[in-house]
Amino acid sequence: MQKIHPEKWLRLTVVCGSTAFVSYFMAAFVPFPERISQVLAFAFGPLFMLSSMGLFFVIKAWRDSIHFRIGGLFNIVGTAMITMMLVVQLTIQDFHQQFKAADRGAVSAEQLKWMFKEVNSVQLGMDVTWDIFISIGTFFLALTLFHHPSISKTFSLLGMILSLLLLAFNLIYFPQPPAEVASIDFGPFVAIWYVILMVWLGVKRKSILAATHA
Repeated sequence: MQKIHPEKWLRLTVVCGSTAFVSYFMAAFVPFPERISQVLAFAFGPLFMLSSMGLFFVIKAWRDSIHFRIGGLFNIVGTAMITMMLVVQLTIQDFHQQFKAADRGAVSAEQLKWMFKEVNSVQLGMDVTWDIFISIGTFFLALTLFHHPSISKTFSLLGMILSLLLLAFNLIYFPQPPAEVASIDFGPFVAIWYVILMVWLGVKRKSILAATHA
């Protein structure tokens, strides 16, 4: 049976991973029309899922292990969680704006605001779920990369530390996400770690592929 060459998986990892973070950044900070921003936001999860799957097969071709498989599983499941969270988040916001503009009868603006807070807590819980999965997945992925000849041990160690901090702060402040209580949200730091990883994979492409044949 013909096998897929690791180079193809590496290309999928870098292209989809880089595109995922660019799409999320543009959705959050570039003033596109609402529908375009929604599509860009929704694209993050599926693209990051493809990137995680590609990385799984790249690293598996070098060294397979139980903790690496755990990391891949949690990362891929986590991407489905964040897609659900973003869809629910934007759905709640869209319907809230419709309710604000409609005839609310006896419902005051203050009551509507409190209704929104209560319903919005659903997506905040999903946000915590995503952080739990991505922090566990990232920890085991970074643990595996710690032994890779083409990846800096300092960089891998940083990934493990950031993922543990992300998990710890979410558990400490549950049910509120850390950012909602003016604490430190380590999510953006983990995201930056992945962005650097995508760049690293692109720059070290030859040595990473060479390790798969070692």
